[in-house]
Amino acid sequence: MCNAKNEQKVKIIIGVLIVIIGILAIFKKRNFGKLKTYKWETEKEKFEKDFIQILSKNPNLEHLIIEFDSYYIQYKGFVNSKEFYSEIVSNEFLNETKKYSENQIEEILNLEFSKPNEKDNDGNVSPNYTKWYNLTTINEIEFIHKELIRILKSIFGLENGNKFKVRY
Repeated sequence: MCNAKNEQKVKIIIGVLIVIIGILAIFKKRNFGKLKTYKWETEKEKFEKDFIQILSKNPNLEHLIIEFDSYYIQYKGFVNSKEFYSEIVSNEFLNETKKYSENQIEEILNLEFSKPNEKDNDGNVSPNYTKWYNLTTINEIEFIHKELIRILKSIFGLENGNKFKVRY
């Protein structure tokens, strides 16, 4: 009888420890992710190398956020489908002085992003501009990087000497 009670106590303690470890793992993953800052032009090769490495080594990427000024673009990976989902912040979340011009919006749409609050090809709706990428080769990751650089420079207005942040 005593052994059964002790075994049950041990099982409860182990269960509580597993829950605590799980909570700590989630907390660590969400709040202590990596943050890197890059200076445009002088660190663009390092950023390219890091970006390609992050996407290629993390097919189940929880998030990769590139921030500049009030703007951001984020990526999320899905290991089973080899797809990455991307969102560009929309005017809904920008203050009046940072809102996109008609030309910037046209450029975002020319990159085949879905409009905010409209269903994409899979029926998903977001308040931001969205796009899905299918990744099976390093060339496709390099394509995403080139498209990202175009977004940073021509839509977000990133110039030489500016700094931007990368969180993942």
